[in-house]
Amino acid sequence: MVTACSSGSEQPQPRLTVATTAPAVPTTPPAPTIDLSKPIPGGSLHGTPRPPLENTGDDYVAITKSLIANVRWLTENPDPAVVSEIWVPGTELHDSRISSSQYLVDNSYRWGDEDYQLRVVEVVDVRPDIVAVRVTDWMRVERLVDSDGDDVGVKPRVPEEKIWNVLLAIDAEGRWRIAGWSPSGGGSVTL
Repeated sequence: MVTACSSGSEQPQPRLTVATTAPAVPTTPPAPTIDLSKPIPGGSLHGTPRPPLENTGDDYVAITKSLIANVRWLTENPDPAVVSEIWVPGTELHDSRISSSQYLVDNSYRWGDEDYQLRVVEVVDVRPDIVAVRVTDWMRVERLVDSDGDDVGVKPRVPEEKIWNVLLAIDAEGRWRIAGWSPSGGGSVTL
């Protein structure tokens, strides 16, 4: 507020008021995230926005976590079109994920696993176009549910904690994807 000053002998000056308004700040919702360090209750990701896929660069732990967050989201929001963004096209895992995702869509099913939690992501080996990562995750129950959320199949996960060997491969555009996923101590990956 700006005000004019007056002394006893001068004419009073009118008050000048300047109104200001703050410029409008665009409000965009924050990007959706999935906190894999805490157990995810069954069905909590169903219908939520897909988390951002951050699969470029050389922070292989963050890349792996982003890929797994997208895998977890995809299990509860099946969409065959998304599979190729997460899994390396042409691999056996990619092709099986396409067909299983299509099966879920065709039957109005989704996974609603109980309390999934990512516990450890550890880089094991780095090559120019391949990165080996060891992942430890935990889940109490694997559930298949219908469009109403009713159980179609329920299976306790045994053991609840599992250790996986995950292989990441980079494409010509510099995007990392999952090329292999097998239990630690067994399995192989073919590129």
